[in-house]
Formats: sequence, structure tokens, C-alpha cells
Amino acid sequence: MLTQSSKGWLAISTEGFAAMNAARPPEHLVKELVQNALDSIAEGEPGQIILNYGYVQNKFFVECRDNGSGIESLSDLRVVYLTHKTDSHLKRGRFGRGFKEALCVADYALVQSQGQQIEFLYDGQERITREGISPLQPGTLVKMQMAWPPETKLKLDGYFQQFIIPEQIQFRLNGVALTQRPVQHSVGTSLTTEVYDHQAQSWKKPSRKTAIHLIPAQANETPTIYEMGIPVAPVEWTMPFHCNIQQRVPMNPNRDAVATGYPLKLHVAYLPILLESMDSETVRQDWVGNAGKKCDQTVKQQIITKAFGENIARSVPKMGARQFDEDARELGVEIVKTSQTSGGFREMLKELVPTAREIVQKDEVQKAAEATASGFVPAQPLPERDPRQMWIERQGGIDHVNRCLDFAVWFCQQLLDSYPFPLQRVTGKVAVNPEGRQRFVAHWSSENVLTLALDYDELWRNPLGPESLEVFIHEAAHALNMHHGEDFRREVERLAGVAAHVMLIQNQFIHGQYHQLLRVY
Repeated sequence: MLTQSSKGWLAISTEGFAAMNAARPPEHLVKELVQNALDSIAEGEPGQIILNYGYVQNKFFVECRDNGSGIESLSDLRVVYLTHKTDSHLKRGRFGRGFKEALCVADYALVQSQGQQIEFLYDGQERITREGISPLQPGTLVKMQMAWPPETKLKLDGYFQQFIIPEQIQFRLNGVALTQRPVQHSVGTSLTTEVYDHQAQSWKKPSRKTAIHLIPAQANETPTIYEMGIPVAPVEWTMPFHCNIQQRVPMNPNRDAVATGYPLKLHVAYLPILLESMDSETVRQDWVGNAGKKCDQTVKQQIITKAFGENIARSVPKMGARQFDEDARELGVEIVKTSQTSGGFREMLKELVPTAREIVQKDEVQKAAEATASGFVPAQPLPERDPRQMWIERQGGIDHVNRCLDFAVWFCQQLLDSYPFPLQRVTGKVAVNPEGRQRFVAHWSSENVLTLALDYDELWRNPLGPESLEVFIHEAAHALNMHHGEDFRREVERLAGVAAHVMLIQNQFIHGQYHQLLRVY
């Protein structure tokens, strides 16, 4: 029995409000009905929602029924922006617009709840509203007729089949129950949400502790951010998972786009969990770099290792005679060019990975320390109790060792004299590789100090032979190129020619000065 009738559907211009929402897609309008139904069911309580729609007798009908708490005053449905959900960030609705947005584009609507009903219809060309009583039944029933084409049903089917319904709620779509989607991971974190500040009479965006449920996405689905089961916006990553946030998500007024930076917060929360299952190609994607730079140092290190490897160094430009990138590669280090990485990776690489220069200089310091520890040959023979004396005796005694070293220094000086500009004079030293392990044959320092290994027999057995001369030429090339790059290789070729000239022109001098070195052991 109807008890009251009034003009218009909304307390404001229905036509004006309809014009404001004309561009909203049908699925988003019907979603508002389902969202209200979900909010009416108490958290953790069993519930049921039945959604039916279709094209019948040239009209598109929508019917949504729930067994929730119902609506206390149906007349409130006519007041735009009036809502009773402002006190909880665990409710999906918040602005008091959803039902009204669907209503203003409808041709007819009926709402029944708690033994009362309200009907929105036309009396000729005029919109009118009738309120009265209805059979007492649990929850709320909403019926609408829309001026939508038949193909709208396919859009609604695809949209609502994506819903993630809470475990305790049964959702039937045109008679078919939606399958519950399993949660693969759940992580607790603090995220921005939306609540109404009654004192300030404005909406605020504080952070609240919540859970993010990771739901496997089907092959034909785009990974999406969900607000308590309702799809909102792309999650903006390449992982095959949806993120179902268990509280309000900050969105625009149409609730179809999240606040700027919100997806990044989800990436940061879940990256430590997902890293183990990600391959190196996935780890190198931009979203990982942007999220990784906000993670703790342990996670950053895992990202860098997975993306670029363990034995790595940052590329540096050539510095005068030095190409540290080439030197580092000679040590087996992989070079990473930060200029070719995105901003997030660039920051993490600078924080955690040494430069090629640092790697090479550390190696040089270590080798210098080892050479110092092993000891250099003094001008006088070592005491016999010193084990290094064995190497001197093995190589022909102190006099022969010094003559070989003198020749190596003289020969390298001849090569350096071929440069058109003066260089620091060459000096010589000898050393033994620690514990008998042959780590180097010769070493050229940045101060043009040539160090020869006593335990490399060929240098002392035949110092004028091709193998020894090759070592001297190689080391002298480091005077201008402390690396093994292309410039160094060209310098070796040039000095080989200089060496041939020196040996030809200085042949008589060499035989006169170093004839004792020509003997073969």
C-alpha cells in the first residue's frame, strides 16, 4: 500500500546529475549496487548477494538482492552525497553517490528494505517518487530498468566475473555462483586510506594497517588493484597476480583510478616475497627498480645480484692512460653501465656496487702488499736461512739475477724513450709469489716500477729470449695504458716495432754489456 508520493527523483536536478554521469560505463554503475550490498553485510558474517541482469522486452533490467542489514530510511536515497559509511575505512562506499549515479540514468527503479519501499518512475513526462510499505524480508532488493543495448550484458558478464568475493559471502551472477579465488600470499603493511573527519568536515587520507591479498590472475586478465574484492585499476607490474586491499583505496571521485604513487607502495610491500620466484629478466624491469630503491639494503642487494650478477662493477670513463673498465674485465669482473639503467637501478648500483676503478685499485693495493710481504732481493745475498735464497740460487745467484733485472730495466727504458715526451725513469724490483703460487710474471706500477717474479724461470733462464722480451714489451705498454683495452693492444704493437729496432741497432752493445746473459741453462 503506497502512502506518499512526491515530484522528482533526487533532491537536486536529476537531469543535471545524469548529465554529470553520462560517461560512466554501465558496469561501473551496476558495481555501485553490488558494492552497497557488500557493505551491508557485517564483516565475517555469512551473506548472500544475487545479481541478475539482461535484455527483456526491449528493456535492460538489473536486479540486486542481498541479506544484509538493510536501509533504515529509504528517503535518504534521494539525497546526493548523504552517506552513513563515513566512520569506517573498511566500507567500500564513502561519498553517498553510487546508487544515485545509477538511478539518474534509469528509466525506472524500485528499492525494498526493512518492510518499506521506494519507487522511482515517470508519470507521463514527469519524474515522481512513491514511498510505501513492502513485505518484510531480510536485506535489500534493488530493481532498475535502463536504456542500454543488449550487448551490455556481455560487458557486465566480463566485469563481474573478475570480482573477488569474501569467503563468507555467496555471490550468484544470473543464477551461477561465482567461484572463490584462492589467496596465494598475504602481507600486512600500512597503506593510505580514506576516512571522513567529522570535526573538520572533510575527507582525510591517513595510513592504516591492513592486509594485501595476492590472488593469481588468469591468463586473460590484467593484474589489477582490488578494493575489498572490487576491481579498481591496474597494479602496474608484470607479475601474474592481483592485489586485493582489505581497506578503502584512495581513488578519484569516479572510483576508477587510484591515487598517484599507490601502486608503488604495493610493489614495495610485495617485492621481498616475489623476488625468489622472479627471473633475471623480470627483475630488471623498471617497476622493480623503482620499488627496490625504497626497500631495505638486503632486498636491494638481492635485486642487484639477480639482475646483474655477483661479480660486477660500475663502468667509469677512460681516465688519461687508464681504462679501468678493461682492467676490471681482466680480473673477471662484469661491467655494468649505469647510464643504460633506469633511475631506481642507478641509485641502487651507486649505493651497493663499486666502480671499476675501485675494483682495480683495490687489486693493485693487494698485489703490492703481497709483493712487499714476499720481500724484494737486496743488493747483498740473503742469509741462507731465508727460504727466498732458494729462488735466487735456483735462478743463478744474486749477480745473475741483478744482471737480468738491469737488462729488463734498460730494455724497457729504451722503449719509453721512444715516446715524444719525457716519462718517469724506469726502476726495477723482484719478488716471489706468496707460498709458491704463481700469480704474476711481471707487474708495471703507475710509477714505472717494473717488478719481475723470481719464480717465473724463463725470465732468468733466457732474459733475451722471445718469451722474456714479450713480457717486457707488454709491461712497458702499461706506461701509457694501465689496462688491456684496444689502446693498449695498439701500444703493444707499436712497442714491438721499437723493440725490434732497439735489438738491431743496439746489437753490439747488448752483446758487449750482457753477453753473460746469452747462456742457456
